[in-house]
Amino acid sequence: MKTNRKFWALAIAGGLVLSACSTESDDVPTPVVETPTAEGETGAEEETGEGETDSGAGQSQRADQVLDGIAGALDKAYEERSTLPVIDRIGGPAQLTLEAIFANAERFDVDELEPVVSTSDAASTWSSSSDFPRVAMVFTENPETGSNDQLLVLSQSDGRENYRLWGFADLVPAEVDITFATDTEAVPADETETLATSPRQGVDEYAMRLADSETDVTYEDDQLTSSLYSQRDSIAESLGDTGEVSVAARVLNHGPLSMATEDGGAVTMGAFEYDISIARTEPGSTVSVGDELARWMTGEADSTYDVEGTLTSTYQVTVAFYIPAKGEGNVRVIATSSPTLINVADDGSTNPDS
Repeated sequence: MKTNRKFWALAIAGGLVLSACSTESDDVPTPVVETPTAEGETGAEEETGEGETDSGAGQSQRADQVLDGIAGALDKAYEERSTLPVIDRIGGPAQLTLEAIFANAERFDVDELEPVVSTSDAASTWSSSSDFPRVAMVFTENPETGSNDQLLVLSQSDGRENYRLWGFADLVPAEVDITFATDTEAVPADETETLATSPRQGVDEYAMRLADSETDVTYEDDQLTSSLYSQRDSIAESLGDTGEVSVAARVLNHGPLSMATEDGGAVTMGAFEYDISIARTEPGSTVSVGDELARWMTGEADSTYDVEGTLTSTYQVTVAFYIPAKGEGNVRVIATSSPTLINVADDGSTNPDS
């Protein structure tokens, strides 16, 4: 029997994605939050919640108070390597991502963790609705460059609860102008009357796009999907006749959360999981992986792992979109988190040698 040995190392997908993403200040979206004119302000501010005020002047105060609380919660979570002590401040996809990061740190013996969330407020907008959940979006600032860095989405479930960090993503190059008004509203997930697509459909079909399936929604090219496709094609080339590679993706049951923009569009954030599956198909062949995938399977550093049947690595990622008003263009990705490895499994039932 002829044995074909193919060796390759499938790294965490984030490595490719991050290398492709530029965050130069001239490239990333720079949102504008409009504030009332002096003529429209009364000088009085009515407290309505956690640092919340009814006037535009209260936006900064509210943001500082909420972000200080979230920053303290993040510090505690990193110290404890758990979000459980701070679930009043961290939830949704943000909690899932941080828990995965903490679990990987233990699995891969990482002593020092670099923070993945910035809480330096550059611009923010808060839902003026009396309905719950309330949504806020905060574009944070890189203290070293002074440019926008991340998009944070916050959620408040009721008036007695704190705003919690719901999701976060790093801004990526996107040719779009985003302007929020101080009295902007959260957008329902199924809103279709004024938008090019509803936030829910925009998010649902992006999962199809991650898997390189056709969609009814038209998206501008984005670096997350292009990097994922490139990685898939590179693996396929390496495997040759010994195996096959495929990508599947799905939307997580969190959100999406959206806020309206001044031009009739919306900024929407959703959360996803995607799988990269490598099936060994040629009897007698050997397909090996290294790096984090091998360590996940073997528990040993600097190891390799020989795939038995179909090795599937699963990643979680949070993505933010700009959805234009109906008839005003295509959906654009404006921010993505670094994909986080959450599981690796080898299905031996597909072993071609069995």
